[in-house]
Order: sequence, then structure tokens, then C-alpha cells
Amino acid sequence: TISADQLNLCKDGDKFLEAGELDRATSLYMSAFRTHATSAVSHMRKLDRSSLSEVISTLEGWLDGHGEHQPAQGLNKGLAAVFLSTLSPNNLSATIFKMESLLQSGGHGCEEIFARCTALLEGKRNSHLDGSTRVLLEITRALACLFSEPHSFKGLQLYLKVYQTNKSDTVTLVRSRQAGHLSKIVKAFTDQMMLICPSLTFDSHWAATLEKNEKLDVEASSTIIEFLLDLSPDNRDVQELQAAYLFLTGRFGDSAEVYSTLLNDGQKISEDTADKLSPDTPERRARLLTCRAAACFSAGGRTAEECRDLGKAFEIHPAMARIYFQKLFTDHSTAVAARNHLRQEAERGLSGYRERVLIRADLRSTEGVELLDPVITQLRTLCHLEPDGGGRELRVRLADCLLLRGEHKEALSICSQLAAAQCQQSYQNTVQVLRGYARLLSDDHKGALEDFQAVIEHNTPHPSSCVRALCGRGLLRMMGGLNYLTALDYVTASRLNPQETALTVRCLVPWNYRGLLFTVLLEQGRVMLEGPGETPAGVQSLAVLLIELQPNADGPQILAADALYQLGRVEEAYRLLLSIGPTNPRAPILARLALLQLHRGFLYDTNQLLKKLILCGDTSCLRPLLAVAQQKDRALLQGHCHQAAKRILDGTREESGVREAVAYLSIAIMAAGGEAVDSLLGRARCYALLGQRKTAIFDFSAILKEHPKHIQALCGRGFTYLMLNQQKECTQDILAALQINTDLVTKDILSLKDRAQKLVCNWLHQFCRKNLSDIVVSSSVPCHEEQVREAFVIGGALMRTDCRDPRWHLLYVDILLAKGEMAAGAHLCQVFGQEPRDAAPQARVGVVEAWRQNYRSAARRLSKLTEKDPSSLDFLLALIPFNQRKCMAQAAAQEASSVSSCGHWDQALCLLTVAVQAVGSHKLQYLRQRAACLAQLGLHVRAVADLDRVIQKHDSSCSDEPQVWAEDLCRRGRSLVLCSREGAALEDFTQALELHRDQALLCVEAGLGRLRVAECFLRGALQHYGEQQLSNAWTLIESGLLVDGENTELRRLRARVKREVAGPCNVN
Repeated sequence: TISADQLNLCKDGDKFLEAGELDRATSLYMSAFRTHATSAVSHMRKLDRSSLSEVISTLEGWLDGHGEHQPAQGLNKGLAAVFLSTLSPNNLSATIFKMESLLQSGGHGCEEIFARCTALLEGKRNSHLDGSTRVLLEITRALACLFSEPHSFKGLQLYLKVYQTNKSDTVTLVRSRQAGHLSKIVKAFTDQMMLICPSLTFDSHWAATLEKNEKLDVEASSTIIEFLLDLSPDNRDVQELQAAYLFLTGRFGDSAEVYSTLLNDGQKISEDTADKLSPDTPERRARLLTCRAAACFSAGGRTAEECRDLGKAFEIHPAMARIYFQKLFTDHSTAVAARNHLRQEAERGLSGYRERVLIRADLRSTEGVELLDPVITQLRTLCHLEPDGGGRELRVRLADCLLLRGEHKEALSICSQLAAAQCQQSYQNTVQVLRGYARLLSDDHKGALEDFQAVIEHNTPHPSSCVRALCGRGLLRMMGGLNYLTALDYVTASRLNPQETALTVRCLVPWNYRGLLFTVLLEQGRVMLEGPGETPAGVQSLAVLLIELQPNADGPQILAADALYQLGRVEEAYRLLLSIGPTNPRAPILARLALLQLHRGFLYDTNQLLKKLILCGDTSCLRPLLAVAQQKDRALLQGHCHQAAKRILDGTREESGVREAVAYLSIAIMAAGGEAVDSLLGRARCYALLGQRKTAIFDFSAILKEHPKHIQALCGRGFTYLMLNQQKECTQDILAALQINTDLVTKDILSLKDRAQKLVCNWLHQFCRKNLSDIVVSSSVPCHEEQVREAFVIGGALMRTDCRDPRWHLLYVDILLAKGEMAAGAHLCQVFGQEPRDAAPQARVGVVEAWRQNYRSAARRLSKLTEKDPSSLDFLLALIPFNQRKCMAQAAAQEASSVSSCGHWDQALCLLTVAVQAVGSHKLQYLRQRAACLAQLGLHVRAVADLDRVIQKHDSSCSDEPQVWAEDLCRRGRSLVLCSREGAALEDFTQALELHRDQALLCVEAGLGRLRVAECFLRGALQHYGEQQLSNAWTLIESGLLVDGENTELRRLRARVKREVAGPCNVN
């Protein structure tokens, strides 16, 4: 019986069927069938034929998998197959699905399935089968055959047969209906390919599982490959099989492309960590690279790719790479050719690196070292291919490249191994030099030097290694501060092989030492070129090396030009200099071009080049040039420039012209090595005209250093000091010139402007006057000839400059007097007359009168000088012998007494001054007389000064009578009171009273009087009393009462002091 639910399902299905919704209707019918199959089938039988056919078609579509819709959720294809078989017994779609299900569940009943499929395919009633259904049966039968006979090729033949008939449907149906068995199908075909072509075996696993049994024919190989690629285009094993097959069939280019695709895909998988596929193992990648290398090699013209792949393969997995190299190269007798390719490619890469190094713009750059990476890889590959890990030559090359790349530790390890091998001594120099650089880079300088030295000292050193060793030793010497020896090593190296030397510097010298090395070599090259006994050929080689290292630098090219010049290759030097700066050459280049053109006789070009050099304003660049220039060329340059300056100065004295002349003269001086006296003199004068006086003095001094008696230089420097107002230096230079040639110097002085001329003469006069005074003071008159020689020279020169100036004649007379010559009197009479009116000449006559013992006359004449020129009096008195001076002083004192008695105190003062200065402190009476005279004239300050000198003598000698001392003190006290210096005066009066009371009182009474002096004592005592200095007050009170005992105020003050002393305090 049909339940209500079933009935409802069927009825709903009928409704959907009528509405044309076949999928929903069929799903409802299947649900009813699942609940109660018999009832559901019974209901279905009652449907009309067309409706039933539509339901059956829907079920077939679901099973075949090409319908637009699938069964509803909870209804599977197995139920659909049973339902379909019930509705349509022997339905082909249901039958096929059931067979597929059996195969899917483990392959049970494969023989029955195979027989069933065969029967269906060969049955007459199924002859009308469409293409896809037939193909489905064919592949189902093939799969059943493959499962029932796994070691037979029969099932594979069935697949290939149907594939050849209908490729598209076969591939589509296998991939959709047999997806779960796809890996087994692929493996079966792959195994079969290995049987057909054993050389395709690309894994040890394949080789181990293959058996020598039935196999397909060779012609089927391409079809198998095609079928596998259609089935599983992304299967990397299939792709690799295809690549191997293409290689085997001689399609090397296509094979290489497939390998490239595999490698690229594998690289992407490795980079994409989110990809579900696992990345290639190192073994697989090494295998693929080796295979691609073999394909490239066989294709021809792809050597670089071949070598690159081999290198990468051996880097990734050497063992796997070696196995496949053996299989793909050695077994095909191409291993030698492959090794040759690797070697050639390494050589090509090394050459490319060297070329890149040589064109580096910056010496310190490391650009291009990455080019060594493939070279190192290829050399390592060659070492891997050798049975003993690489021969000695290969390992030496590898160490060399590693060192160039900066891998000095690995290079050191290889070199140490090679050096330790006693049985083999080939490439010994190369090994030692490489180890030397590796040690140097490892900071083992001692070991590095030993290696370099061993190569250099070898009996027959390898040329290239010797160059490298010299460069290495030079570098170590530079690090040790031995710059000259460094340059010698590099000179030797550059002469042996300049290009190898340049490469060594650029590649093996550490980048941070290259700049310093370049500078050191440039400097030492210049030192060598300028030094004595050096060969310029070596310097020229060194310069060529430096040009190679820094092509755009001027220094090396200038050094090369100088070396060529010294070698006599003037034309080459000229062309080289022109090539440096043809448009806007720098000063050092202009200087050299000028010298070379002068050497060649092209004077016009020389002039133009020198003008440009002067405009540059940098003539100092001539020094290194002139240091290497030939003597004749220096002389030519000196003469040429001196004449050029002379022409300019003759034409103009404007500032611009003078400056240009200075530049030419500077070049001339440098060309002459600083010994061009005329040029130095001319330049000094130019500097003076330009106001650069200190620079002018420098040039004059340079002349005088070599020629101390050069009159023009002395005068020039002296007159320049004059402009700087440096009196001492000016006077010394003019005097030195005067002693050499008075006439020339006098003319030069007269050529000065009036103001300058007067100043020079005044300075000479002052110098001579002071010098003469010093001589007279230090030596007795008459002086010796040599003592006054300078004075005579100056005096004579001054009288020549202006014979009307009386000062010069007086100086000349003083010189004659100092010499003790009576001719001084005659000269005085000749110039000033018999009785001169001026005090100065009269005083000189007085000296002559003193010599003649006319003392009174001498004193009168000399006294006239005391007021107008007192400073000269001491000098003139020093010209008179001491005994005559004493007599003259006595005469002067007598004459003073005479005139003072007539009231002519002024005249008396002058005479007494002569007396005092004539004998000094030897006669105190003259000082007392002059002090009295001064007091009479009211000049108490001066009087006190004279009495000070007298009283000082009392202090130093106590032999005088106390009354004389007391009298001197009273006189000074009187003058001090009149000078308003009462405090000091009271001290003098007090001391006088203590020394000799009576004489003191007489002097007080004769002077100020007792009353006035007592008042002074009272004022002093009151001041001390007010300051509570009772002891001092008491002393002054007592002294005052001694002077005037009746002074009431003093008595009262004394009583007051007594009362205060009687108190608790004592008077001390």
C-alpha cells in the first residue's frame, strides 16, 4: 500500500512534470522510489510514454554528468542508477555507471566489466551508439583491462586506440569519469615509455621498477606523450618526460624550452609559499638544469646558457648534477666538449670583467665584480667534474677569481693547500702571490710580505706574478710609511707590464687604499723627477700607469709631460699637454706649454701663453716645472720675462701695468732660482709703487742675503722702511750703503721728495748724534779713527745733501772735537764766524777755549748753552779732559760769585750749572752755591733737588762736621717751607736741631726767623695731636719750643699733651 507521503511525492512530481520542471519532478520520483520502490515504479509505469521518456532522459543526464542540473540534496547518483535500471532495464548509462562504481571501489570484477564492455561495444543492438557513449565504454573497458592486467600493455593500447579515434572526447571523459584513476593511468603510460626508451629514465626510482617485459612499439611514443600531456598538462613528471623525449628525438630547442618552463614554474612555486604544490627538491632542480644544459649544448649556439645551467646545477646539488652529466654528456662522448665550453665561458667572463675594470670612471669603485660570480661558478663546476676535485691549474684560477671577488678567506684556504702540496710545484709563483694578497686582506702583513718577497726573489719569476708581487710589496711599504720605496716598486712593475699593474691596482688593492696609493705615487713621481740622478724613463712609466688609473686627472698627465721633456721628447710632451685642455687649459698646463714653445723658438706663442698664465693668477705652478727644466730653458725664460716686464714699466706706471710687470718679474725670479738680482730689484720697486711695502722689503732682503753690499738694494729697503716710518731699520740700511759708496747714496737721498729727504737726514743725524754721545761717554777723548768712522761718513753725507743746514756742520765739528782735532775751531770760524751769535757754536768754541786753558772764557761760552740746549752740555763737557773741567768749574764758580754780587743771579745760575755738570758730585760746594742761587731766584723746587744731592753725601759719609750738615738741613727746610712742604721741612729742622742746636738756630734766625718756624712746628704738632699721634706731637712741640721757648700756644699744647699722657695711656 502507498502511504500518504509517497502519494503526495508522486502527485507533486506529476505536477512538476506537467509544468516542465523535469529535474524537480525526477527528484520527487526518486525520493518516492527510495521510500517504497515498488509503489514508485508502479506509479511511474502509469505515466504516458513521453513523460516516462523525459524522466529517463533526465536520469541519464545526471549519470552521464552533462546535464544542467544534478539530483537534489540527499539523492546520489547510485540511487539514480538503480532507479534508472528499474525504469529502463539494460539502460546503457546505468550500466556504465555501475561498472565505473565497481572500478572506483577497488577494481573488483574487472574481467567481468571488461567482458561486459566488449559485449556492449560489439553487440548489434548498440551499433547506433553515439560517439561520446562509445568512447565512455571504450575507456571503461581500457581501465578494466589496465586493472585486471597491470603488467600488460593491452589496456594502454585500448586507451591509445580510442584516443586516436576521438582525442577530444577521450581526454574529456577520462579526466571527468576516471579522475580518481588518473595518476595510475599516467604512471602506467610513463612506465611504458621507460620500457620503450630506457634512456628517458630521469630518476633512480624509475630505473629500479622497470622490468623487461612486453612493451608498445617505438612509434607509439609520440602518441603516448601527446595523450599524457592532454590528460595532465600540469603534471611536472609528464612535462619532464616530454622534455626528455624531445631531447631523445633530436628536438633540442623544444626540449630546452620545456625544461625552461619546468624550471620557471618550479621557481614560482618556491617563491609562492601559499601554493599547495610543493617546491622542487634540490635534486630535481639540479637534474632539470643539467638536462637543459645538455639540450642547449646539443642545440648549438647556446654555450652561455649551457654553462650557466651546469654551474647552477652543481651549486644546487653536485651529486645529482654529476650523475646526469655522466648520463647526458659523458655517455654521449660530449663531456670534453662541455668542459671546454665551461673553460671558454670562464675565460670570456674573466675577460669581460677585466674590460669592465679598465673602464671604471672612479678608481675606488668596485663596479663589475658581479661579473666574476658566473666565472667562479663555472670554475667550481669544472673542479666538480674532475675526478680529484680539480687539477692544480683549475684551483689556481678559482683562487684567483675568488680573490678578485673579495672572498679572500676561501682563496687563502685553496692557496694554502696548493702551496703545501710538495709533489707539485707548477704555478708556484702564482700561488704564492695569490696567497700573499689573501694574507694581506686577512691583516697578516708579515706573511704577505714573505710571499711577495719569495716571488720577486725567484730565479725565474713568472712575469705577471712578479708584477702583482711588486704591487703588493709596494702597498705594504706604503702602509708602513715607506712612500719612496713604494714608488720604486710600482715603477718597476709598470715598466714590466703597465696593463697588468693597472689591473692589479684596480682589482687586488683594497678600494679604500687606492686613492691614497694614487696620491703617494703621484707625489713620489714628482720627487723622483726632481731628484738628482733619477731616470725620467721610470717616472714616465709610472705616469702612464697613473693616467691609466685616473684618465681625467691632470696630475699624472702633467707628470708624464715633464718626464717626456726630460727624456728629450719635446714634441710628444707638447701634444700630450694640448690633449689635456685644448679649450680652457689650467695654469700648470699653460706654464708647460709656454716653456715648450720657448724651447722650440715660438716666441709669439710663448707671449700669449704667458699672458694667459698671468691672467690665471697662479704662477706658483711654475716651481715644479722649473725644478725639472733644463738650465738653458730656464735662462731663456728668465731673460724673456725680465725684458717683458721692463717694456711694460718703460711704457706705463699705472697700477694694472705694474701688476703685470710684477707677474713677469716673478716668473723671471723663479726661472733664475731666486738669484735674479735685477728682477728681484725691479719687483721690489714695483711692490713699493703698489704700496706692498713689506713684500718689497722681502725682495730687497732676498738680494741682500746673497749680496750684502748691494747699494741699490740697501737704499731701496731703507727708503721702504722710511715709508713704513721704521726709523731704526731705515737708518741702518742707509748707513750701510753710505759706508760702501757715499756719492751714490747721497744722489739717491737727493732724488727723494723734500719731506722724505728731510726725514732721512734727521734720522741719520739723530743716529749719529746718539752714537757719538755713546762713544764719548764710553771712551776717553780723543777717540780713535775707527770709532768715529761711521760718524764722519754720516756727517759728510749730510753736509753734501744740504750744506746750508747748521746742524750738519755742528755735527761735523762735534766729530772733530771727539777726535781731538783743533781743526774744529777753524771750521767753526769758517762757517759761523769769529764770534758766533748762537749758543750752540759758541759752546763748541768754549770747548776749544778749555783746551787752550782759557777757563773763564770757556765757562762763559758754555753757560750760554744751559738754557737753550742743556742736553748738549754734558756731551760737550765730556769732550774736555777732567782736570781741565775742574779748573773750568772753579773758574765758573768764581765768575758766578762775581756776577751774583752785582745781582745778576741768572748769569750766576748758568755759570754754576756749568760748574756742577763739569765735576758732578765731586764738589758739593758748587751744588750749595747753585742751591742758594736758585733760592734767591725763587726756584725752590730745584734748590731742594740740589740740596738733596748734598745731604745724600752726608748720609753716605759721616765725616762732615755736624754744624755743616745742620746748616744744609736748615737751608733745605727753608726751601721746603717755601714750597709748601712743611711736613718734610719740620723733619729737616728737627734733625738739624738734634745735630747742632746752635748752628741750626743761627740758620733759622738768618732764614725764615724763629717765629715763623715755631708757627710751623705748632701747626705740625696740632695736626698730629688731632690724629692722636701724641708721641709725634710731643717731639714737634719740644723742637718748636727750642726754636721759640716763649711761644704760648706751644706751651699750652704741651700741657694738654701731658695731661692726656698722665691718663691710662703712655706716650711712646
